[in-house]
Amino acid sequence: MTPTDIPLQQLRQTAAYAYTDVRQSSGSSSRGISAELDGDQGNEYAAELTADEGITVLERKLGLWSGMAIVVGSIIGSGIFSSPALILESVGSVGMSMMVWVIGAIVSLCGCAAYMELGTMLPRSGGEKEYLDVAFPKPRALLPFVFCLSIIAISFPSGLAADAVVTGVYFVYSASGKPASGHSEWTQRAIGLAVVVVCGLLHGLCSRTAIRIQNLLTVVKVLLLVLIVCVGTVGLANGLHSPRSNSFDSAFHGTSRNAHSYVSALFKVFFSYSGYTSLNYSIDELRNPVRNLPRAAMGGLVATTILYILSNVAFFVVLSPEAIRGANTAVAGVFFTTAFSATWGQRIIPAFIGLAAFGNVLCATFSASRVIFEAAREGYLPFAQYLGSVNHRFQAPIYALAVSTVLSAAFIVGPPPGEAYDFLIDIGGYPSWVFYGLSVVGLLIMRRTHRDLARPFRTWVSANVLTIATALFMCIVPFVKPEGAATSIPYWAAPLAAILFIAASIPMWYVQIVIRLGLDRSHYALKTQSLEGIK
Repeated sequence: MTPTDIPLQQLRQTAAYAYTDVRQSSGSSSRGISAELDGDQGNEYAAELTADEGITVLERKLGLWSGMAIVVGSIIGSGIFSSPALILESVGSVGMSMMVWVIGAIVSLCGCAAYMELGTMLPRSGGEKEYLDVAFPKPRALLPFVFCLSIIAISFPSGLAADAVVTGVYFVYSASGKPASGHSEWTQRAIGLAVVVVCGLLHGLCSRTAIRIQNLLTVVKVLLLVLIVCVGTVGLANGLHSPRSNSFDSAFHGTSRNAHSYVSALFKVFFSYSGYTSLNYSIDELRNPVRNLPRAAMGGLVATTILYILSNVAFFVVLSPEAIRGANTAVAGVFFTTAFSATWGQRIIPAFIGLAAFGNVLCATFSASRVIFEAAREGYLPFAQYLGSVNHRFQAPIYALAVSTVLSAAFIVGPPPGEAYDFLIDIGGYPSWVFYGLSVVGLLIMRRTHRDLARPFRTWVSANVLTIATALFMCIVPFVKPEGAATSIPYWAAPLAAILFIAASIPMWYVQIVIRLGLDRSHYALKTQSLEGIK
């Protein structure tokens, strides 16, 4: 039986309209269909019904392996190749640096499990926007609106900018044979600008080709990490031309006792692990999401976690702590230069690392544009007729991609020289943790308020509590004064800027949602009104 063979009355009597009914009964914005039908039937029916009502939808072109490639490609980016030196500098010792990576892995796995439950319970694109809307219906759409503005204007573009800048770092490293400094930093940023523009054009003009490139570059990233692990193994057996370092002697000597040092390190670790939620933002394009979302998200995160931990061990086997600190964001380049000849270590492999970072920008551009696209269609953004539209020729949200590209470019050129990478990670990470925490709190609330929603996947309460506790830590401790010399950007600048933006989003919510009735005039409101007319 196909979706179109199922009588409409039968669909009404099943859970196919559960999601719409939940949102209407709770006073939240009306949107979509969550199907409990076997396989892809409910999803295909929802897409066909939407198309019949004159609303163009994005094609379900992502299978399990493409979905996993997006997850792995979104996770493996600039972080693992660039942040180990910054993390070591923050926590002070090799042993604590390794522990921070392990802690980050455990928390990320708990967070991934929570998002798997949320995504299979409410299988619609938009991520936290959807979950916050159902869990916190009053004031109407306040938290989803603030989330959308924060992630669209801060979290996604700052992360894209950080990855794009690192792409420039490694391309300059490959061209010059040494880490760039001084005037070369603006060369790195210029390359970063070119990268975000190219990624936007690829997803806008040839989306299928962009997905194939993502898949290919994901393979490159994984192979690079496997190569790092293999080099570390050879180094551990004293098989390299350079002697093995003594990094693990007195592993915890010099460990920092300042709380701010750990939150700074954790922001970079979580930035490196971020990406496991990427499919939650574009689940409408994933075939059979109830089955494929958990497999792709958890499978991708577990594989990446193993590679991350082993790669950090390899870095410390080959390089001394002093060499890692001196490498700054080019630690992987210095690692390969030490292990191999100048040609391979300084020219060829850094170019592949730059391509790996480029692949991360490509994956993140996909997710960022889908959040803008869905937010516009629900009425959270002005100019929804453009931002929520799909170009019929290219089957892509062209205007949403353009906004994502412009915002990312602004973050590339905005921060002052010298500390741009740190600032981009910190300012993007703060609002992300605010809404990670609220989403998991909402998950626990929905277990009590929406017991009738099907939960194909269910995570432990203890895992959810750990995620919420981590979110509180990440939101409070950034305001603790760090030890050491002051930097050009005050330690409180990034979290304060994020909080001020979140606060400023509230009057914007009042204008867009209350005064302009954005939700009631949205694409999905019209669709729901049409559904009510045929009941």
